[in-house]
Amino acid sequence: MLEERESKEPAMNPFQKNESKETLFSPVSTEEMLPRPPSPPKKSPPKIFGSSYPVSIAFIVVNEFCERFSYYGMKAVLTLYFLYFLHWNEDTSTSVYHAFSSLCYFTPILGAAIADSWLGKFKTIIYLSLVYVLGHVFKSLGAIPILGGKMLHTILSLVGLSLIALGTGGIKPCVAAFGGDQFEEEHEM
Repeated sequence: MLEERESKEPAMNPFQKNESKETLFSPVSTEEMLPRPPSPPKKSPPKIFGSSYPVSIAFIVVNEFCERFSYYGMKAVLTLYFLYFLHWNEDTSTSVYHAFSSLCYFTPILGAAIADSWLGKFKTIIYLSLVYVLGHVFKSLGAIPILGGKMLHTILSLVGLSLIALGTGGIKPCVAAFGGDQFEEEHEM
């Protein structure tokens, strides 16, 4: 009985050429393809009134202006805050001020690495902007006189400065690249 079955059904060889007309995966030639409808014309992005710049440039410029305004506005009074509110001496105030400034210029390396290898520039800008705002919240809470003692003010201020440094440095390389991506070939010089 086994011999009868073998003689009726040919052995399954995956490398054997299939001679039947019905195949599951038949090659498709270009003549058999149906014509595609024409694709709609590419829409150009909306432009700023009276110019050839995209609208997104205005949002990037306003965002960068607000970020720089908050950074330099806070940094202008930072040493005075250390001297007259936290009652640090001049050497400590100057050292922390310059350490903060150095950290702000070192963290773009970290921001670029995060954007390139993990989150991408869009999510990096959003997430580190939130970290930046959180740093300003901590810094502001550290400046409320009735909130805790000198130690709490110092801790909140230093945590806030660390978050601000991470935020400002982290979004700096991403915003520049994002701004450059908005321009098209027509804007080349």
